[in-house]
Amino acid sequence: MNVSEYFYSASLQDLKNGYVFDPAAASYYCLICGEGFEDGDVYPAGNRFMEARKYVLYHIGQAHGSMLEYLLGLDKKATGLTDLQKQLIGAFASGQTDAETVKMTGAGSASTIRNHRFALKEKARQAKLFLATMELMEAALPSGAKFMPVHRAAPQVDERYALTQEEYAKLLAKYLPDGLNGPLTGMPRKEKQRAALLRHISTIFQKDGTYSEAEVNDILRRFLSKDYATLRRQLIDYRFLSRESDGSAYWLTV
Repeated sequence: MNVSEYFYSASLQDLKNGYVFDPAAASYYCLICGEGFEDGDVYPAGNRFMEARKYVLYHIGQAHGSMLEYLLGLDKKATGLTDLQKQLIGAFASGQTDAETVKMTGAGSASTIRNHRFALKEKARQAKLFLATMELMEAALPSGAKFMPVHRAAPQVDERYALTQEEYAKLLAKYLPDGLNGPLTGMPRKEKQRAALLRHISTIFQKDGTYSEAEVNDILRRFLSKDYATLRRQLIDYRFLSRESDGSAYWLTV
């Protein structure tokens, strides 16, 4: 599993913690930026040292503030929360009184704030039941019918990423008949299929690696010998790769 997939595949508890432990890599990964900390190593934290599990929490606080702040910063499509609801949650979490929250948000009266708080609790109750229902449904599905995870840096999560594992395997077999390392028979016009192929190509890059443009081009020539520059641009557009503004360095987006 790529680091870029950790965020969307994380459990509820992992999302609250802000990190996930990957047993295969024996490392803890920050769900916000993807930085990893190997279990058994110690890391400097001010004038002391911390083992990896404690340090990843320290890292989140120092680099990102808190997981709540990060989640409240996501757009409505990700969380389903309106701007007012996010403001209210931030106010409730910080311990503000109803009167202070009214002044900050302009949301009517203290009784209005209490009604909002009740509505949010009801939304949380419904979300638990919905999540349990979906997990039971997923468990009942055959593996090939399950959707492929969406990479965390996707510019917009929409129908382009609605691809099952079975569809993904068939697509790779169709466009990569000589093997997963290329070459491609071409690039499909449909965005869903193109995004899936770009996803596969991105797995060739090392998650902690930094590449020059020439190195990126050499990798992409394996897939399209003449149109590798288009592949490079699309990997950037779909945010599988990031780069310096002058193109001097490229890396896998996590």
